[in-house]
Amino acid sequence: MSSKNVHDPLSEALLDSEWQEFLSATVNRWTGESDFKQQRSKLREKEIQDAAVRVFARNGISKSRIKDIAAEAGIANSAIYDYFTSKEDIAYKLPAAFFSDFFYEYAERVKNSKSTYEKLYTYLWLAVDYARRHPQWARFLYLEIWPSVLIEETNVGRCIDDYSRVIHYLIHEGEKRGEWPTAENPYELTAILIGSVNQIIITRALYLKPRHIMKAAESMLPKLLNMLNPHNPG
Repeated sequence: MSSKNVHDPLSEALLDSEWQEFLSATVNRWTGESDFKQQRSKLREKEIQDAAVRVFARNGISKSRIKDIAAEAGIANSAIYDYFTSKEDIAYKLPAAFFSDFFYEYAERVKNSKSTYEKLYTYLWLAVDYARRHPQWARFLYLEIWPSVLIEETNVGRCIDDYSRVIHYLIHEGEKRGEWPTAENPYELTAILIGSVNQIIITRALYLKPRHIMKAAESMLPKLLNMLNPHNPG
């Protein structure tokens, strides 16, 4: 689906270098969020976070209580306050750990990818597959956290900004490589891609038949990416 090709080896090398620098910075930013000084402390915090995801997915944030999370984790209520100040504190710190895992997995998958189309397709495909493999996290993120008006005031906003920024970056990279024409409004296109993928996740993984979610993604993603080059969909 190319409109032109970039044949200059120096230009290709520069684009590859810029992409690796951008992606490494994104991965490292969120990997640092989940580092802790002591291994025992790190494991206990993860136990609390995992328990909170299950409770929030089941009850929603508003109806969940600290004692529910403590019971799910098998610890005393007071132990949670060694790590978090409230259930909201837990809820708005959770995305960093999961986005860190997602970004790292994505970076590993596209290590040898040269085509921007392949990088972008893999990113959107992995977002759906990650939700399929972590359904409780998906329910928590897409139904509880993402719609919240408070995310801009928390670390979650930066997580979602980075998630969107990767797509926006790849749209521009594809333009530079000549894989598709310059987008009239790359921000709008980014929003459409994110909204469409989120809708696949919400309607399939959360409300319909999760086993069909990847079939839906594999059918819809090529059609969505055709928007990058509507006059040359092949």
